[in-house]
Amino acid sequence: MRKQYKTLLFDVDGTLMDFDASEAEQLRYIFQPFGEDRVESMIDTYRRINHELWDSYEKGLITKLHITDARFDAVFKEYGIIADGKEAELRYRRRLNQSAILIPGAVNVLEELKDHFQMYVVTNGFADTQKPRMADSGLDRYFIESFISEEIGYQKPQKEFFDYCFSHMNGVERGSTLIIGDSLKSDIKGGIQAGIDTCWYNPHGKEADGMAVTMEIHDLKELPQLLLC
Repeated sequence: MRKQYKTLLFDVDGTLMDFDASEAEQLRYIFQPFGEDRVESMIDTYRRINHELWDSYEKGLITKLHITDARFDAVFKEYGIIADGKEAELRYRRRLNQSAILIPGAVNVLEELKDHFQMYVVTNGFADTQKPRMADSGLDRYFIESFISEEIGYQKPQKEFFDYCFSHMNGVERGSTLIIGDSLKSDIKGGIQAGIDTCWYNPHGKEADGMAVTMEIHDLKELPQLLLC
């Protein structure tokens, strides 16, 4: 008999929202003035730099402010462009805050699950980005509360992040909680360190790299089938 869960913790970007699509749309807007022929290359460079910075952040090596202060300046430096990276960051974030592209089927899945589970959001995103996107997309109505690393002071996969969440979820037990997310290093590793079961949303069929995942799905619509059977 399959384990019965009472509480679901959902990651947002890459799990419920197609952050990559929103990001690319806004980055094209930012980089087009510097040459249409190199926009895609600049997007790739930005993503590489941003990934490296977020990796350092999740390891506790840098602050979130360092990410936003450094990433556009680093891209411009690689291309020999003289431009204000902080101003580019502000314009990018303003536009990103208004962009909420959902993963196909996300709303239908939440509709199926809402009457059966207590559901919360757990995200490493920026509060001023995640909150308006959640509201504009209508996702916020499915969740009791959203836990955002910027507001908590810790981030996934740190155990302290999850300790904070459980201390603010009245009566929720770890043994009946499942985290659903696309990131092995933040969602799955974080869930393991927090002592809860994990569901890896893996639409691209990546390798688990030895990570002990409780369950794995390749399409969000598989989730109700697993949890409600």
